[in-house]
Amino acid sequence: MLKPLVIGAEAASRAVRGVSRIPGADTALARAVVASGRFFTPRLEASITDKTTPLGTIQERAATVLFEVNRSGAKKLLTQLEIDSITSAETLEQLALRYVKLKEYTAALRLRRRAVELEPENLLRWVGLARSLQRASWGAVTNDPVAGLEHGPTSQTEAAREALAQAQELAPQNAYVIHERGLLEFARGDWPTGLELLRQAVELEPKASWWSDLAAAYRKPHVADLDKSLEAYEKALQLRPDSPTAFRGVILMGARADQDWARLWRSAELFESRRKPRGRAVRMKLMQTLRPMFAAGASRAQISAGIVQLGIAHTKGERLSWPTTSLIVYRLSFAQRMKAAFELRRSLAQRSTAWLGTSSAGHSRHRQKLLSALVYLGEYQRAQQLIDPMPWTPSLASERHRLEKMAADVHLIQGRPQPLIDYAARRAEDLPLPGEERFRELVAGRRVAVVGPADTGDRLGELIDSYDVVIRPRLMTEFDAAQLARLGSRTDISYFSGRDLEEFVPVAEQAVQRGELQMVVGRGLSMNSFTGEIPDWLRFYRHDYSLGFHGPPMGIGRILYDVLQFAPAEIGLFNIDFFTGQTAFGSGYREGKDAGLGPYSIVNEIILAHDLVFEHRLTKAIAATGLLRGHGVVADVLDLDEPAYIQRLEESPALRTAEG
Repeated sequence: MLKPLVIGAEAASRAVRGVSRIPGADTALARAVVASGRFFTPRLEASITDKTTPLGTIQERAATVLFEVNRSGAKKLLTQLEIDSITSAETLEQLALRYVKLKEYTAALRLRRRAVELEPENLLRWVGLARSLQRASWGAVTNDPVAGLEHGPTSQTEAAREALAQAQELAPQNAYVIHERGLLEFARGDWPTGLELLRQAVELEPKASWWSDLAAAYRKPHVADLDKSLEAYEKALQLRPDSPTAFRGVILMGARADQDWARLWRSAELFESRRKPRGRAVRMKLMQTLRPMFAAGASRAQISAGIVQLGIAHTKGERLSWPTTSLIVYRLSFAQRMKAAFELRRSLAQRSTAWLGTSSAGHSRHRQKLLSALVYLGEYQRAQQLIDPMPWTPSLASERHRLEKMAADVHLIQGRPQPLIDYAARRAEDLPLPGEERFRELVAGRRVAVVGPADTGDRLGELIDSYDVVIRPRLMTEFDAAQLARLGSRTDISYFSGRDLEEFVPVAEQAVQRGELQMVVGRGLSMNSFTGEIPDWLRFYRHDYSLGFHGPPMGIGRILYDVLQFAPAEIGLFNIDFFTGQTAFGSGYREGKDAGLGPYSIVNEIILAHDLVFEHRLTKAIAATGLLRGHGVVADVLDLDEPAYIQRLEESPALRTAEG
């Protein structure tokens, strides 16, 4: 989907550049794009009536591209609009949709208010108004997946509730309105109520996209009902067997939950059987050949045979879809066949570069995917040429921030931290965040020890205590004699993941009051879901490394990346072994099912949401800056090249599952 949009945007950009030389042509083009919408069912109407057609979808995408590449004309048109004189609610909705794409939220809200005035008995007008009220104007902080915490739209949540209540009065049992209410409540209000409303809607009207929405809600960290999420994604896939969204959800939830590989492979066979007809017979034969790898209790010999078959298929030029290939990567990883797993992931990166091409047409998401693949393949110079200097002049500040962030991250992977430090300083001036200056006071110019959760056998507690600041991924305030020798005696700053933060805030507050803790840091993407008032000792960090081909860094990697931006004098890294040791964590760090890989374990995330090889490489790059020094086992593992590190992973007891 991404590449056709980029190709269309490139062609549209050339066309717009051509007509822009004619006075008034850009405004005329914007007006023509809006006028063309009258020949097709508006998106809201299509959503509720299922009247979406391929032609209408193509027109919608083309109009969106033309409007976005012609921002100057679109903005001129906005100044010329006399909204109160427009008498067509459909025209108003088409305009509102266009200006939402341009992030002109105040304009879109005015347009939809006028549409409600014209058609107060049309529930769709109230739904449209509710959507705009949730992005009413600028003034909030939102999380951009590349740039991190950014200026974002505010939500008039109560007014949006009232608008949806008006819609439901017009049609009390309308599943579409119930679904909209569910989305609103889950995201911005009472999430249990939102979850129930989403469930009610999909039972009234079982749509594949709605089952996927319900599944996505079940998988959120504060709900974490993996089994229900998996079941909902499976129902979506049954309704739309060719849906990549549904199939990817099945894969991730199944691998997080009971890890019934045979069940997941059945979904993969369904998905592959409904893809494009070309090459289907060959694909399905390969699927049948690989099926024993996914059988219950598959032996090491069966896994090995599957790896051989994959090699033969590669030689013949036969390949499966991206999601199915990802499923095979997970299967191999959990079977501790790391060499084959990472080789297969490299092949996905190579497919990305071949498919995406290098012409991004001002599309930052395309450029991010391309750069992520190039960085994963180690083609750093090529990546740098595509991002620094800035490849195009962005029309929005947020777009400029994305490009600057990606450029900084390309430099960092080559051991050059200054572009990232400079970028972070500029962003701090543009958007000051709670706790940031306090954190700077604690870290800038100081010797910082980052202490991980593994039991590496090192006994470097005295050295850890010699650092000015001690950072841990969780809170520790009491240490027995063995822990003192291994971990040191204090915690100055503690980082928490999103799912842990709310639970530990009361404990952290008490530790701060007792003088045992200076500060707590949470993930930036958790900031909007934090319901309490942010105390002066709590900070949400701004951003993650943006060019991970398979997810962001893990906890220690995120801490190193965050601390680095505040220019410490030195970072000492202790007590991590990059999962090459006897256990995933030291004694007592995690309990029960979360102590190692296996069904329902949080440790599964190191394979499903992250990439161990890239984590190792990024840490080596930070060490190459001269600011990071590993101690004990950390230093030994950082000295390994990638083939040697992958071999360690293949042999690691910490990654051994029951089948391993």
